[in-house]
Amino acid sequence: MNTHQRGYTLIELMISMLLGLMMISGFGSLFSQTQKSSTIQRSLSYMMEDGRYILEVFGRELRRTNSLRSKMTATGSAAVVFTADPLVLGSTMNFGPGDYIRGDYNAAGFGTAFNINQLALRYQLTNIDELAQTDPNSTNSACERQILLGAGEDPATQVHVVTLYFFIDFDATTNAPVLYCLAKRQNFSTSPVTTVTSTAEPLISNVQKLVITYGIDSDDADANGIGDDGNANYYVAADSIGGAGQPTWQQVVAAKLSVVLRSEDDNLATTSVSYTVDGATGSPFTAADKRLYRVSSTTIAFRN
Repeated sequence: MNTHQRGYTLIELMISMLLGLMMISGFGSLFSQTQKSSTIQRSLSYMMEDGRYILEVFGRELRRTNSLRSKMTATGSAAVVFTADPLVLGSTMNFGPGDYIRGDYNAAGFGTAFNINQLALRYQLTNIDELAQTDPNSTNSACERQILLGAGEDPATQVHVVTLYFFIDFDATTNAPVLYCLAKRQNFSTSPVTTVTSTAEPLISNVQKLVITYGIDSDDADANGIGDDGNANYYVAADSIGGAGQPTWQQVVAAKLSVVLRSEDDNLATTSVSYTVDGATGSPFTAADKRLYRVSSTTIAFRN
């Protein structure tokens, strides 16, 4: 009978432990890489969805810019409906008589260190379904949910003008730049004019830049310098409109928008990302962090 028992030697134990640690390290590294890859894919997906959403919002609103259901007088014009409106919704922009869109380009930044545009536009309501109080969820945009029509208000028999103002500001609570919208609805058929104004509505966060250039209809201009064929001949920034020798805001018939979105999480990229924005001063830009960045762009022609 063999009474001798033999176990693992110290060297064998050390080798086994080393192999085990290598396997654990490999699995841990694989798990970490898989988790980071999943986070990157999720962030890219979110940015793609957010970019598509915000371009849809701008598309809906810009396509009805300058919309007029009717004139206030038989010989009236847009200037009768679109009256002068200084410092639109607390911005630095001024609507002149007949103006339906206004932009302000600040290459040095607006509010924070963001190189963006701010945008204001207005249109006349065409029917009661657009902002019906009976179905607040049917409003075309989150911007207008606070200015729904009241009892007895009907755009078919009254003149209602909606003004929208888009801007970016930094939200200290979420530590992110946010695209906001302010809205105002005026009923010019009441005396005095009834005005309903919203509070700032956050549309989407992590909007790093909003760059807009404006399509000018420069041919077939009438005596007021307003183009007649409705087609954009060229695009310029806001600071090239409205000055001496420059086209007027009533010649704007289209807009090119580029929205730059950043990922919620930092340190997803190995180095700082560079991205290009058409029409932006200083492009291409290099990020100051290691977030992911995505540029979503579109060109929108006004219908009216």
